[in-house]
Amino acid sequence: MIARKIRDSTIKNKTKKSSEEWYSILDAYKEGNKNHTLMAKYLRDKFNVNPWWAQIITNRYEWSRG
Repeated sequence: MIARKIRDSTIKNKTKKSSEEWYSILDAYKEGNKNHTLMAKYLRDKFNVNPWWAQIITNRYEWSRG
């Protein structure tokens, strides 16, 4: 999958945060047991992340956290 091949430097360049910064944000948000769709929507709504990047970040987060 393409999300796994994207470098962290590209994510930071395109979204202004590193993967680990996004993962920390999603860790805090997910405490209420949010699903993939809600996490991506949260990134779009709260942080104005482009929808494509919100999906990439959320996919990588889920892979990272198992």
